[in-house]
Amino acid sequence: MLATVIAVALVVVMAVIGSDPEPGLRSFDVLAGVLVAVAGGVLALHRRAPLVVLAVTTAALATYNLLEYTGGPVYLTWIGAVFAVSVARGPAKAWVPAAVSTAVILVTGFLWRDQPVGQKLADSAGVVAALFASWAVGALLLGGSVRGRRAERAAMEERARHLAETREEEARRRVAEERLRIARDLHDSVAHSLASFSVQAGVGAHVLDDRPEDARAALLAIKRASGEALAELRATLGMLRSSEAAPREPTAGIDRLPSLVESSRAAGLPVDVVIEGEVRPLPPPVDAAAFRIVQESLTNVIRHAGAARATVAVRHGDGGVEIEVTDDGRGAVAGNGRGNGNGGHGLAGMRERVAHLGGELFAGAGRSGGFRVRARLPL
Repeated sequence: MLATVIAVALVVVMAVIGSDPEPGLRSFDVLAGVLVAVAGGVLALHRRAPLVVLAVTTAALATYNLLEYTGGPVYLTWIGAVFAVSVARGPAKAWVPAAVSTAVILVTGFLWRDQPVGQKLADSAGVVAALFASWAVGALLLGGSVRGRRAERAAMEERARHLAETREEEARRRVAEERLRIARDLHDSVAHSLASFSVQAGVGAHVLDDRPEDARAALLAIKRASGEALAELRATLGMLRSSEAAPREPTAGIDRLPSLVESSRAAGLPVDVVIEGEVRPLPPPVDAAAFRIVQESLTNVIRHAGAARATVAVRHGDGGVEIEVTDDGRGAVAGNGRGNGNGGHGLAGMRERVAHLGGELFAGAGRSGGFRVRARLPL
């Protein structure tokens, strides 16, 4: 649209100038109007084919010069074409076609003129050449500046888009990690409690008639364990419902090991505890992972090991802490989730916790039978 307006304006201006041309030059007529309209109208394609625009504009103006029409603002179309090439290709690549176009315009503008006009133009060839060269250089530099600003703006928009995508991806990743963490915590705590309920309920039903006191003790153990499970479940649900920033790690830690051992003993599993090394506070992620690994290991012993005895060893070192849970039960059985494969969510959760902390996990048959879980967690 702008190119069309320029072409129409040039035709009008040239018509006014052509009404009183310089001596020896042709008056502006219909053919001159067509040439000027072509030179200006082709600028509409400056984004799609800037080199074609420059070639057509140069050809139209060269023809205009060879036919010896009067000069004037017609050369604005040529300056616009040089500018378009510089914007599209950059000054480094645009100077060659711009120089060729300038040479064509200069040669047809005064070397091919008849006398006396040709002689008059030839006498001022240096000034004319310098004028056209300055126009071309100015158009190249201005086009390069516009190209640079466009590239900078595009780069800023791309960076903004990339940052937005990165933020969205980071938010999705954090949500996925939080969901996985909550799923692990719920599995570990609920599975341990349910395993204890199942064992105690079985004991109570078995001794209800002959030993009512033992049945009563089993029911009290179920009540105590259910209270602990409900408290932990309420804490987790409260964290999910809270509008404030939730802690990134659960509050359960190795300091709850005594209560965990007591609940396991109440479920009928004899548990021995061994603490080695200098006891020191653990970072919250390591502390939580250590507790959950012990909890899940004892749950698996209760559910799968049969009549067994378990040993929990916590070894503190300079670079980390080692958790080892062993039992003398029936060991790994296919499909029970205690093997080294993909048998259950609990073992998979252990692996995820340890891998997240950059530690090592072994789960498999013990040295003297039974089952063994050993996790090394770096500080």
